[in-house]
Amino acid sequence: MREITEAALRFPTAAFTAALVLVVGFWVLILLDPSAHDRPARRPDAAPSVVRATPVIAEASLVIALAWILSLGGSVLLRPHEAAQPLAAVLAALLLVTSLALATLAARLVTRGRRRPRG
Repeated sequence: MREITEAALRFPTAAFTAALVLVVGFWVLILLDPSAHDRPARRPDAAPSVVRATPVIAEASLVIALAWILSLGGSVLLRPHEAAQPLAAVLAALLLVTSLALATLAARLVTRGRRRPRG
């Protein structure tokens, strides 16, 4: 448990950890918002046959959560094999970019069916 906590607070994962804290806080505020119960669940002018697109905040939340998980896993896997300091920094930066790219790709694949038809 200590190793995971240390990995979450080190460079590549720390950027996503801060973003994940903000995302979780945002969704907690959304869930606890008492004024949300007064709003209608659907837009009255929307046709029932129209497939709605995934909201940007939901897709961004998914990207951040997946990037955090991938970055944390990569940090834990790379830790025992830490090389010299310059190589470790390059690997950490590569892990940051790779985890963000894979998370974005995975989120797009998951939400592909929820996109609006063009035309």
